[in-house]
Amino acid sequence: MNELKKMVVDVAEDNALGEAYQTYTLLKEEIRAWREERGSFWLEKLNPADIPPYFPLGNLPETAIFELWLKLNRVMGEDTSEFILRETWLNLKVGRSIVDVELLSTLRLALSGIAQLARSSIILENRNDFVGRQLEPNGINGYEGTSCPVCGEKATLSVLTPPQGKRFLHCSLCGQEWPMMRVGCIRCGWKEASEQNYLYTKDYPGIDLVTCEACGQYFKEFDLRQLTVEDLVWEDMKTLPLNYAAEQWLSEHAHLEKIQ
Repeated sequence: MNELKKMVVDVAEDNALGEAYQTYTLLKEEIRAWREERGSFWLEKLNPADIPPYFPLGNLPETAIFELWLKLNRVMGEDTSEFILRETWLNLKVGRSIVDVELLSTLRLALSGIAQLARSSIILENRNDFVGRQLEPNGINGYEGTSCPVCGEKATLSVLTPPQGKRFLHCSLCGQEWPMMRVGCIRCGWKEASEQNYLYTKDYPGIDLVTCEACGQYFKEFDLRQLTVEDLVWEDMKTLPLNYAAEQWLSEHAHLEKIQ
């Protein structure tokens, strides 16, 4: 009976994951189409800052954000008033919680589309002064922060690249990657390896869940020597059970420290 129940749960989870991927793919296609149609117009209005982050989210053109956001909401069948959209955007900017998960999801995807457009402007303009500072590891001009040098988003993912396993941080918003030391927490920047715990499960080969005792946060590290990943954002979404496991581990660990 338990085996049958597990099979039913597994099928339900697979179906839910499949539907989520279809929705995600549809919205990504809408972003691609918008960039082809409107990207050149907005590229002319983007002005990078002199130091990282070059295109912080608060400085991105709000008109472009709302234009793409409305497009994504219509695809989802949501006819949301401009007042609610602006209120949601303001709440996100000041760090308030947003109750409407679907509205938050389409907003994040819209911001991602604009941030990726901003990142592409660096490449299109061949801004070697920017690109060099972002990608040159540990040099005089090397960038070693834990926030994205393009959009300022805090890093939540790291990757180990073949063949030697060099470590890069990956921005889930604009897609930028930049080098970091092989050990250390990508959330708080603490460099003592003894403060990090590497957890893994055979259900997710090639993915380490790293918890940091210094800041009480966690992140995922994808070993691309073992995995072939086309979309790290989707891979992160697909492995949400690891997030729940990390939160439980941190909670239990904090509880044990209190009673000791």
